[in-house]
Amino acid sequence: MAAAINLDLRRGSRLREFAGLHRLWFAGLLFAALIATHAVGFLVLGTGRVGRGLSESILVLDSLLALACAWIAFRRAQGITALFWFLFAVVQVVLLVPAALQTCDTLFDQAILSDSTCRLLYCLYGAPILMMLFLPETYRRARGKSEIFLDLFQVAIVVGLIYSTFLVLPAQRMVPADALLRNLSVSDAQTLLLLVAVLVRLQFARVASTRNLLLRLGLFLLVCAVATFIGDWIDLHHYVSAAAWFNLGWALPQVAAGLIALTWAPSPEPQPAPAPANFLSFLGTNLVLVAMLSCVALLTDRWKQASGGTLTNVAIAASLLAFTLRLALTQFHQHQEIAQRKAAQKQVTDSHQKVRRLLDNARRQTAEITQISDLGSLLQACTSREEVFRLIPERLRRLFPGASGSISLLSASGNRVESVAQWGVCPTDQIFSPEQCWALRRGCTHAHPGGRSAPRCSHLLGEGPSVCIPLIANGDTFGTLTIQNDDPLSPISDHDHDSDTFARRRHLAAAVAEHIAIAVANLNLRESLRLQSVRDPLTGLYNRRYMQEFLDHELHSARRKHRPLAVMMLDLDHFKRYNDNFGHSAGDRVLAAVGEILLRCVRADDVACRYGGEEFALIFPECSLLQATARAEEIRKRLKEYCAQHNDEATVALTVSIGVAAFEETTDRVDLLLNFADDALYQAKRAGRDRVVTARPAPALPESNLTETVPATAASTKTT
Repeated sequence: MAAAINLDLRRGSRLREFAGLHRLWFAGLLFAALIATHAVGFLVLGTGRVGRGLSESILVLDSLLALACAWIAFRRAQGITALFWFLFAVVQVVLLVPAALQTCDTLFDQAILSDSTCRLLYCLYGAPILMMLFLPETYRRARGKSEIFLDLFQVAIVVGLIYSTFLVLPAQRMVPADALLRNLSVSDAQTLLLLVAVLVRLQFARVASTRNLLLRLGLFLLVCAVATFIGDWIDLHHYVSAAAWFNLGWALPQVAAGLIALTWAPSPEPQPAPAPANFLSFLGTNLVLVAMLSCVALLTDRWKQASGGTLTNVAIAASLLAFTLRLALTQFHQHQEIAQRKAAQKQVTDSHQKVRRLLDNARRQTAEITQISDLGSLLQACTSREEVFRLIPERLRRLFPGASGSISLLSASGNRVESVAQWGVCPTDQIFSPEQCWALRRGCTHAHPGGRSAPRCSHLLGEGPSVCIPLIANGDTFGTLTIQNDDPLSPISDHDHDSDTFARRRHLAAAVAEHIAIAVANLNLRESLRLQSVRDPLTGLYNRRYMQEFLDHELHSARRKHRPLAVMMLDLDHFKRYNDNFGHSAGDRVLAAVGEILLRCVRADDVACRYGGEEFALIFPECSLLQATARAEEIRKRLKEYCAQHNDEATVALTVSIGVAAFEETTDRVDLLLNFADDALYQAKRAGRDRVVTARPAPALPESNLTETVPATAASTKTT
């Protein structure tokens, strides 16, 4: 798509170039045809009245074609450049007037104007050229259009008075030859002065587009000067035939004007460079205006002698009016610029303050985000809830300066909330009901601007602005985070409830609450998974996997420290028959009761485990075989008494068989201790159940008991 667009742009540019070349060639052919017709007319019709009439008519056509070319350039220009080409078109109009009048004289054989007067009219083309030289450079847009217009108006008054003075000179009282001689001298002097003025103006041009226009104007004036000097020389020497043929030469300025206008192409104007204020430039501008008024005053004497004081007074009044308007407009623009600069300065100051506030807020938010990120990282690294609640007060005291806070958690029953961490000077209730906290009741953040106005959480004892945020994770609400200002009047008041500070603190507290909720929920889930991985869910005892790890650790410790360690294996007698008679629900209740009894019968350092089914294992660190046997007998009696008291459906109370073994007293093989206790359990089963059997020491056992695997006889007779 981009390539197609570029292709279209190139094609449009080529079409415009072709159209410009076509227009240039067409105008050149027209000028050449007119000049050829001019020459052929002289050859055919001669230099008499008819031939001169045709020649002068063709000169009028040349002037019209040049005017059309200048108008085309004016239509393509903008700004000051357009004014330049407009004045250039005025030059063509001024040159057209004497040519048209002289053509009428020749064609109708009437003397409308004398030759000397036509020469003076021809000299008037210098007036718009002088105005073109007073135009500012194209890039200087600091001057308004009104100021440029007023400056040109004053120039036009002065130039008009200067050139119109030629027309009121007493040429009619002179001899025609003297008048013509004077007018020829005037035209030669004007042509030379215009060339010099263009060259001087060209030295001060700083922009390429301005130099381009001045060079074109200089080329046009050079052609006019050549034609003027040659024509005046012919007239002075009275070469009548040559003067008629030189009408071909008067067509050359028109040809030059047309081709100069058609070959001009608008160029992008450069961006204006802000020039520093200079007192000399202001002084020079005003001196030029005063000089113009002085010129008007000098010219008025001549005008008063020639045509009275009315026109002179009008010219002076118009010039003074333009000068007054120019000064008033300049002062107005200066005052307007001062007001705009003050407004811009105030706007810049306000913008700087706004940017400073934004930067301060950004720095504060960055610091807060960094602190929250660090807090989240620390919370994720905590291994317990107690560690979390010790860490939070110190961090939140820095994150919320001038504020107090607390973290409260719901109890397992959900009927009370207890504070687990507090900081600051504003106290809160240690224990309160969930109905006292609007955040827990609504399930969302509850912000209060301060004071005693409702709705306010009643568990807050201070009166400062507060924010209560429920701690929610995985859809469950398990607590609340409370932030309360220490000062009830700062920084938030009742009238500033929706202020940025209040909203920022609320959002910041919400982000902190989210991190805390996730951290606590993860710790709860981790603890739950840990318990599920090492605890039996029915009895609450450790499972077989944890028992094996604990036993390996304690056996190696006992070997290293030469301390005793006892192991018990328990099995409920005839439990399968019990399940068949009373159902598995009753069996599960019995297993849960056995687990509860075993937990009450062991020490804090002992471990009670569910080995599998109705089998249990107990590990007693630093306990001898004799002590373990006595404790096993006590456990057997407690279980039997409990089952007899609580088993109303059973005709026969459940009993338990126990096998006991001890490290080094039974065997010094770490890997065989549990096998000896299991073998003792099955000996109790074979001996009639409901008894405790102590494993015999390893030397007294058969060879089969010394192996690392369970004895084949014991494995084959394993029943419940």
